[in-house]
Amino acid sequence: MFLKKLINPKPTIIIFFILSVILFILTPVLNNEFNSLFRHEWMSSYLVFIITLLISSFHALGINNLVYEKGIIKKNNLVIAFVYLCLIIPLNISIEIYFASFFSLFFLNFLFESYQKEYPLKQFFNAGIILSVISFISPNIILLAPLVIITVINYELFSIKTLLSFFIGFLIPFSFYFMFGYIFEKTLEIPEYLQFKIVTIPDYKNFGGETYFIITTVCLVSILSFYELFKWLYKKSIKSRKSFIIILFYFLSTILMLFLGEKNSMYYVISPLSIIIGNYFTYTKNKKIANILFFLLVAASINYKLIVAI
Repeated sequence: MFLKKLINPKPTIIIFFILSVILFILTPVLNNEFNSLFRHEWMSSYLVFIITLLISSFHALGINNLVYEKGIIKKNNLVIAFVYLCLIIPLNISIEIYFASFFSLFFLNFLFESYQKEYPLKQFFNAGIILSVISFISPNIILLAPLVIITVINYELFSIKTLLSFFIGFLIPFSFYFMFGYIFEKTLEIPEYLQFKIVTIPDYKNFGGETYFIITTVCLVSILSFYELFKWLYKKSIKSRKSFIIILFYFLSTILMLFLGEKNSMYYVISPLSIIIGNYFTYTKNKKIANILFFLLVAASINYKLIVAI
């Protein structure tokens, strides 16, 4: 019942989604001052709120449209956007990571665009520029670079020129960066890539019921989603199958970032996980179970947000 309305959605569902984003972002205001909640070193709290609202909405709708327009998930739906929203609700994310994760979608888009291109130099060149720029914000995102090799092998595009175009694109932002420092006599620092930190595991004894609820629900839905994907992957179209292989490696790369202990790195995991879970909710034959799990996911997210806020 719930999922049916999100497949081939009407404009009213999109409006409802935008209102949901606003509501969930503002929920913590119930127990916190607005200025402290959206505090930033140099931006006003109102500007931070507006940017957070826009980036969250664009990211959710962007990743949803990306997989549909590239033919990865062929049914027009808003399922992935709602899954993405449910997964980010429990997280406390800095605005810099919002930007880095959002622009990583452009990196992924250029990789998908290279499919069946005879000379995909432009796509990999642009992917290199995007990854280089966001690495200034989040250095460990450089771990997405191996996806280029996975893509050229997976899409059968392997050539020295292709890899070289990515490498040149990656170096261009650095060229402008150091040129700026030289002209204005500024001392500029190179991002510290692959910063290994000890992963701190929270004490489960301090978890509340709402935390166990959201963790259990997400884990259950994720396990079923991966099972569904691997079970039916061979039946998908060649393009969809190859693209999902890239998404799986994207997911593994973000998991590695998480285990490196980078702050807010959990947020990067949400993009590929949303696609995989969205694929399950869209294509599973057992719609009754899917609707129950989707309802539990939404309920767990709302419950967590309300409990923490109050």
